[in-house]
Amino acid sequence: MDIVKDIMKVLWIILPAYVANGTPVIIAKLLYKLRLERHPIDFGRNFIDGKRLFGDSKSWEGLVAGILTGTITGYIQNLYPLIDSTTNTIVLGLVLSSGAMTGDVLGAFIKRRIGLKPGEPLLFVDQLLFIVVALGLSIALNILSLSPFDWFIAVTLTFVLHIVSNLIAYIIGLKNVPW
Repeated sequence: MDIVKDIMKVLWIILPAYVANGTPVIIAKLLYKLRLERHPIDFGRNFIDGKRLFGDSKSWEGLVAGILTGTITGYIQNLYPLIDSTTNTIVLGLVLSSGAMTGDVLGAFIKRRIGLKPGEPLLFVDQLLFIVVALGLSIALNILSLSPFDWFIAVTLTFVLHIVSNLIAYIIGLKNVPW
C-alpha cells in the first residue's frame, strides 16, 4: 500500500468539494469590497424555534458560486485526469460541490438551533459535515465508491486542512475569525 499515492488519489477525488466549500468565503469578501449586497438563502426567515434558519452568512451568491466553481473543477479534472477512473468528473464535480454546499448549509442550520451565531465554531460540524454530505451524496447516487481507508483519509485530511486553511484565510484577511 502506497500511502502517498492513496492520499493524492483521495485529494484529487474530493477537490471539487474543497473548492466549493472555500468559494463562498472569497465571494463574501469580494462582494463586500465591491459594496454589493448578499442575499441570504433563508430570505431572513426564522424556523419554528424563532431563530434564523441559516443566518445572513449563507447567501445565494456563495451557494451558486460554490457549486459553479466545484463543477468547473470537475470539468478541469476531466481535461487533465490524474487518476484512472471511469467516473465522469464533471458530474462528480457537480454532485460533490452540491453536497458540500448542502453540508455547509446544514451545519449552519444545526448551529442556529443550538444558539450559535454565524462565525461561531462548532467542532467537527464546521470541519467535516460538508465533506461527509458531499461524499455521502456521491455514493448514494452511485457516482463514487470509496473504501473505508479512503473515507479515513478523506475525513482526516479534511479535518486538518480545514483548520489550516481557515487559519490562513484569517491571516490574509479573508475571514474575520480563525475557524
